Amino acid sequence: MNRFLYLLLSLSAISFADQPPDWSEFSVQSENKQWSAIVHPKGNAQERREDEWVLKIYKGFYLSPPAPNVQPAWTTEYKPSGYSGGYLSNDGSTFSYVDFWYYPDSPVLRMYRTECNIQINGASFNVGSDLQQTVSHQLWLKGAGSVEYIRSEGKLYLQIETVNGLRKVEM
Repeated sequence: MNRFLYLLLSLSAISFADQPPDWSEFSVQSENKQWSAIVHPKGNAQERREDEWVLKIYKGFYLSPPAPNVQPAWTTEYKPSGYSGGYLSNDGSTFSYVDFWYYPDSPVLRMYRTECNIQINGASFNVGSDLQQTVSHQLWLKGAGSVEYIRSEGKLYLQIETVNGLRKVEM
């Protein structure tokens, strides 16, 4: 039974990982549902993939952009991969996007904060070379890719479950 469930989860991750990007605007809520991230194109280009994108963080729970009179807590430029999703910290200070696909020399983690945006290449995570191969890419996250913010000794970390164990990135 466990093998069947593992196989099903693995095939689901592979199937999702090889889907083409849809370039849709999206929202993400913090785990405590007190903060929302809205990501959308600015609308300056005919093709969404060629447009400039923006990330807006709001205090409160929003599934779509709020009324124009509701101001975001902070805003920054966003570098989309074409896929929806991400992780918003419970204090609204950090939004992170973790790519399913592994790229040793390109960003697999993008972190957005009010004061800076940080990109970390795949090689920085030391996951080795024995990665699961899909039709067109390699996967570096374990199963469905458990990613969560944790606090330790007063510091915020993003914890990522890779195929070779847990990795923590200090915010």
